[in-house]
Amino acid sequence: MGYASAQITVALGRRRARQGDVSIMAQMPACPYCGAIHPAILAGGVCPVCGTPLAPDPMSTIRPTTILWIDDDRLLLSVCGDAFERFGFQALVASDGATGIELAKKERPDLILLDVVMFGMDGFEVCQRLRAEPTLAETPIALLTVLDDAGIRDRGRELGATSVWSKPFGPDDLIMRVTKLLGQTPRRTAL
Repeated sequence: MGYASAQITVALGRRRARQGDVSIMAQMPACPYCGAIHPAILAGGVCPVCGTPLAPDPMSTIRPTTILWIDDDRLLLSVCGDAFERFGFQALVASDGATGIELAKKERPDLILLDVVMFGMDGFEVCQRLRAEPTLAETPIALLTVLDDAGIRDRGRELGATSVWSKPFGPDDLIMRVTKLLGQTPRRTAL
């Protein structure tokens, strides 16, 4: 946004505020230094009038893509969870099915990675319970298995899994699969 257009937007915001449009005033952040009313959080986070840094609006904060991984292999969770975070994902982990279901209900992740073979509740039962939750019914679920069996793939899809992936895999391969499933391009964040 150029300086002239910023002045016009600020002027429009002030005019609407003077006209008593309280709903617009409540939605527009104001510069803490010069008082200029901004119709939106601006790129760069700086007031276009006086240059004061603007605090981000918590309502407009972009949530990173969140991946919940439910697996009883804690070493794998740690290694690959770190890789997800290096690529800008938020990684949530659970080492058992019950904890994973509760975390999924609470956090509503963008993708769930789910190991098939776990102690206690297996991945099939977890998948079935996740699909029964209305808020998670459309969330992609990728089942992960060391068993290369067409029956597992068929059962997983029957229970609502989006994909079934074979283990083992390295972090880079997993990142590529996840970004492809989510329709994103992998981008490494600065360390």
